[in-house]
Amino acid sequence: MAGGIVTVVGSASDHVIPVTVNGAQAYTLAQAYQSAVDAAASAGTAFSVDVTPTSAAPSPATGSSINQLVAETGGLYTYASGFDHFVTNTVDHVYIDATAATSGETLSTLVGIGGATYLAGAESGTFIAGGGNNLFINSGAGSYTIATSDGNDTIFSGNGNSSIDAGLGSNLIVLGSGADTVNSEGTDRIFLGSGSDTLNMFGSHSTVYGGTGTSYIEGIGGSNNTFNLNGVSTVFAGAGDTINASAATSVFGASNGTTTVSEVGSSTLTFIAGSAASATVNAGLGVATVFGANGSNITFTGGNSSGHSVLVAGSGNETLNGSGSTAGFAGFISNVSSVVGAGGINSISGGTGADTLVAGLGQQTLTGGSGAGNLFVIAANGTAHGSGAAPSITISDFGSASGNLVGLFGYGSGEVANALATAKTVGGNTTITLADNSTVTFTNVTSLDPSKFFGG
Repeated sequence: MAGGIVTVVGSASDHVIPVTVNGAQAYTLAQAYQSAVDAAASAGTAFSVDVTPTSAAPSPATGSSINQLVAETGGLYTYASGFDHFVTNTVDHVYIDATAATSGETLSTLVGIGGATYLAGAESGTFIAGGGNNLFINSGAGSYTIATSDGNDTIFSGNGNSSIDAGLGSNLIVLGSGADTVNSEGTDRIFLGSGSDTLNMFGSHSTVYGGTGTSYIEGIGGSNNTFNLNGVSTVFAGAGDTINASAATSVFGASNGTTTVSEVGSSTLTFIAGSAASATVNAGLGVATVFGANGSNITFTGGNSSGHSVLVAGSGNETLNGSGSTAGFAGFISNVSSVVGAGGINSISGGTGADTLVAGLGQQTLTGGSGAGNLFVIAANGTAHGSGAAPSITISDFGSASGNLVGLFGYGSGEVANALATAKTVGGNTTITLADNSTVTFTNVTSLDPSKFFGG
């Protein structure tokens, strides 16, 4: 983790305080701290006082743009009234009490590798820790920028709008009612608050517990993280991520990885698969809309019988398996391809409910599942293939339930009779050819009942 040493001007021109900083974002902020003090010192408007845990509270300098406290030993310190900067250089832990600060103040604090316990007041500010294990508690409504390094840190953001980068350790981050942004690089536990939160996940094996606010989670840079979400959320998943949601949630699955998504209540769930990826999507008692992608393999379960979920296969090669679903859903194979007539190789499998499966372009297998009455839909505009190869549709279990039906739409009123007249049975399977040269093969069916077909 990139870092370095900054040198801060102290109580005299020849007194400089070297501060080691072990985190990349913390180092960037530490450099900004150094630059601000340097500029004020060059202008003659910086005032610094050396303090110890037992020293009396100093008085600030009138007219100074920066009044800085300097501590070089561990212990308990109070942010003296009128001072707005605090720098420490010690391998020992320091305790900084800023609870007397008011909402009109802005404080900047830079602590060394010994770490700190920092108690904020009503102020806003910046807290930078060069290392160690840090505890930051903001009980007010001030907004803070917080960056720690390689320790195991605990951060309570308060109710302001905070930006938090907790470094590479195993960190605990608790958010409040503000609009907070968290960059998670370590293995963290993050508790979302009631505000609108943004998480950028760069580490692995973190766990996020959802608050009641709206959250946006960018997980592509991380992996194997778990999100337990209560508020309305949008998640861009990383490889191996698990998302458990109880409110309306949209999830963009990882590409070339595995994503597990579960709706634990009855809210809506939208899942958009990544390419060449595997996913398990459980709609719970809610209604889900699931979009496949080229090379994706998606297992779908759950669903609400009073509001059908929708599964859509894209233009590539993919599998949508809803055989574990207990509620009926509608499954569609895309009729959109980057090359006219060059659909993918797709399969959609229904579950125990009454499912509607809609054919599209390319080679496709439709499996209705164990539902008592599944509907297989073939529409002329959905299978339009221009000059390319006609769609090849296989219905693998048409004969498994007496209530199964085939709907032929957009071909004209005589299409059912015309199609059945083309029926050919080979090896126990029967194939019909439609007016647009699409073929439909019924596996393990040797005789087709005209009453099971309708259209127009």
